[in-house]
Amino acid sequence: MVRVYLSETVGMDKRMSLAHLTCYIGIFFLLWTIYVSEFAPFLKRNYPDFYLYDVFKLLIWTVPVFACLKYENIDALSYLKLRSVTKDDVKWTILISLTFIAYQFVGTMVISKPIKFNMFFEANNWIKGVILVGFTEEILFRGFFLQKIASYTRFGFANIITAILFLLIHFPGWLALNALPASIFLEIALFAFIFIFSIVEGYVLKKTGSLWVCILIHSINNFVSYSLGN
Repeated sequence: MVRVYLSETVGMDKRMSLAHLTCYIGIFFLLWTIYVSEFAPFLKRNYPDFYLYDVFKLLIWTVPVFACLKYENIDALSYLKLRSVTKDDVKWTILISLTFIAYQFVGTMVISKPIKFNMFFEANNWIKGVILVGFTEEILFRGFFLQKIASYTRFGFANIITAILFLLIHFPGWLALNALPASIFLEIALFAFIFIFSIVEGYVLKKTGSLWVCILIHSINNFVSYSLGN
């Protein structure tokens, strides 16, 4: 099977104009901000069972990506690098995941927090934060945004822009839930980790040509994060 790597698509995909891409990103940020600040709290209060499933995140983050690619007559699975997984992909998944896991354990010790690993955290975090997070976030940011932006500029710059966007999209949820760390030091550490995590995921996609690696790394990282946080 011939695999198409990210470097081979840069400069080739310009079906979506830069203006349309900018509008897409702006509308996405607006819709997500409205959802997490207004609609999600309403669902959580009144329809907790429905809120448990990430239906609206899929509708806002993922479904429009496939709709756009369909409109552009692009094979979505091929463009998003979702066609295959190789042995090398498994190696990359293990290597990068272990690196992030080690970082989280060291970080936990640095802030003098007792290490308590508990994988039996609440179902809401399992479904939204572990099982579905890789699909919803990696398909949009690495599979779609990164590749679209990289068709207009150097990959490294596109990866930085994508990482900034990835960091910024966390703020509506943090502010709505009042979930930012109490100290400036922890805030900076959190922002830096998310930015670096996005940069690494971008280079993993470029190196492997498979978004599945990014998806698995993301889900494993969140699983460890929730397990250490309980």
